[in-house]
Amino acid sequence: LYCKEGTVAQGASSNAIGALYPLLHQQKDNISEFYQQAFWRAKQLYQELLDDGFKFSHQWCGLLDVAYKDSLKKHQQRFTEIAAWPKELIHGIDKKQASAIANIPLAHGGLFIPEAGWIAPQELVKQLFSAAKTTNLLKIENHVNIKEIKQNSDNSWQLKDETQTYQEDILIVCGGAESIKINTINQLPLTSVRGQITSMKSKGEINKLATVICHKGYLTPENKGIHCIGATFDKNSFDTEVKTEHDQYNLRMLNECLPGLTDWHEADIASAKARLRCMTPDHIPMVGAMPNLTSHIEHYAHLRKDKNWKFTEPTPVIDNLYVMTGLGARGLCSAPLLADILAADICGTPYPVDNKTLFNLSPNRFIIRDLIKRKI
Repeated sequence: LYCKEGTVAQGASSNAIGALYPLLHQQKDNISEFYQQAFWRAKQLYQELLDDGFKFSHQWCGLLDVAYKDSLKKHQQRFTEIAAWPKELIHGIDKKQASAIANIPLAHGGLFIPEAGWIAPQELVKQLFSAAKTTNLLKIENHVNIKEIKQNSDNSWQLKDETQTYQEDILIVCGGAESIKINTINQLPLTSVRGQITSMKSKGEINKLATVICHKGYLTPENKGIHCIGATFDKNSFDTEVKTEHDQYNLRMLNECLPGLTDWHEADIASAKARLRCMTPDHIPMVGAMPNLTSHIEHYAHLRKDKNWKFTEPTPVIDNLYVMTGLGARGLCSAPLLADILAADICGTPYPVDNKTLFNLSPNRFIIRDLIKRKI
């Protein structure tokens, strides 16, 4: 593993508290079905890690998506009526039930995900690497900021930083928003979205909060004397400097959506952190072999004339180059299943998802869609 920082988990994984929950829509669709499967896989892996003695701060305390305005109350009602998802995964609750679950008085009910919760991401990532090191198959190189990649004649790879060149047979690029800056990978439709999270000192009634709360933003239960609120959403930004006005925005967003829930002011801010989300146009991650985009245009040109054309030849890819990126704001949920898919792809073992999901996650899906729409 090549890591540009002095230690792992210094990007978005360095946030103090992160929520683990699936993205679920009223109707089952591609995004929801992926995140449902990813959620259960993540819970399984993290629990296995805990059972093996690799401890990290967490609570499987559920998550409440609060219906704090009329449109959300209608959404909750419609969600319940359609009943696309099992109640064990998500169900509606009234304000009395919500207050009991949250352990503080709430003015609204909402949609409750009982198996969700929060994790301290930096602790989790470090423990995942600790577990991986027990295999004696992992070596971590810190202070290596890869600037350029180049394929050798034997299809292996050169990785270059400011001072050295490294050689690897197979290369997986999984550097989040930093991947956008790397040649070849920068052909993919990825964007960087800045998010600032504010850590608030726990005090008063909010100290009793016993579940994660989502509104327009989110609010976590206390861990080590703080709660996390957020987050901002600034498109096409690589700026990780903390901004006072963004802390103010996070506080204002919480107070506007859930007035009176806390008595926090700026003086109660313990710290803040701005990090980057790597996003795809359809908000679904991408994982798999890096497509040879030039060859795609040549091989699949007939899709411009017939979107139902069935092609049987192997997808043109760049040998021994893989990506796992575009995890957005839900990497805690999606990363384990994506890693399983990637391992299956490289090792030639059965995939853990069906062919439809594989395509929806594939890095070449955007160029296929653009050919069908005659954008290229």
